[in-house]
Amino acid sequence: MARYKHYDYDQLQMVAVSLEDQLVPGTLEYAIHHVIEDRLDTSRFDARFKNDETGRVAYDPKILLKIVLLSYARGVMSSRKMERACRENILYMALSCGQSPDHSTLAAFVSTMGQEDVTDLFTQVLLVCEEEGLLGGTHMSIDGLKLPSNAAKEWSGTYSDLDKKKKKLEAKIKEAIQEHREEDRKGGDRDGARRKQQMEKLQKQADRIDRYLRESSPKIGRQGKEIQGNITDPESAKMVSSHGVVQGYNANAVVDEKHQVIVHGQAIGEGDDGVNAGPMLEGASRNLAVVLEKENPLQGRIISADTSYFSLENLKACQKHEVD
Repeated sequence: MARYKHYDYDQLQMVAVSLEDQLVPGTLEYAIHHVIEDRLDTSRFDARFKNDETGRVAYDPKILLKIVLLSYARGVMSSRKMERACRENILYMALSCGQSPDHSTLAAFVSTMGQEDVTDLFTQVLLVCEEEGLLGGTHMSIDGLKLPSNAAKEWSGTYSDLDKKKKKLEAKIKEAIQEHREEDRKGGDRDGARRKQQMEKLQKQADRIDRYLRESSPKIGRQGKEIQGNITDPESAKMVSSHGVVQGYNANAVVDEKHQVIVHGQAIGEGDDGVNAGPMLEGASRNLAVVLEKENPLQGRIISADTSYFSLENLKACQKHEVD
């Protein structure tokens, strides 16, 4: 008869783990830890807290930033999954120094981070890259990827399209009210609760469109004609991607050739790359001006892009920044 090693789950083991030893030099997690801990100034987050003398001690923003950046690098966007990783994944345990912030803490940290906070941290990272000799300074590339946003395509349209949609919803509401009254006259409405819920839903949708039409203005495209807007996410746009038509953003990046360091990234609500080089070069110039301390840091550089970026408007942007 075969014999096997005995095992028993009803036992305890004392496992000694050095958190610092888990962060191996040359790995992404080590780079995140080292840069945030030793090279970045995170004092701008101090103003969020008023617990100098009283109140609960807060999680250090450096710890939260390390968790979030490692998660994003691994494609983990859910704060609940981040929380779980801090309890179960040894690398997250090492980065968080054994602390386990819950999902609400992580979500609040990300949601309250403004554009200025992101820009400041991004510029500091670029400065570290420059100090380490990771930026080439001669050749950069621009490219983009169309990504869907959290916005439904059915809530897109021109002002006239959305006004027609609102009138259709109002007509459905009147029809539902009339049906409700007819049932009442017949001696009772067994579906009254369901019908009322339906009317409330339709009314909310109509009010939503009405509020959008009152508070916003028509979106005008670069050809001077009105283009479709979206009620859920007004800054997004309908665009054709390799997966069909999506409601979302064109995520563009300017990348330095030497070590593929991103010097500027931006989500643009415009599917036509023929107008996107301008804002991308402007952003890259702004970031590098701080890092390199130059008035026109793009001057003399070579910019590569595919044919979708070939347009008169983009050529004018290149001429403005004196790039080839």
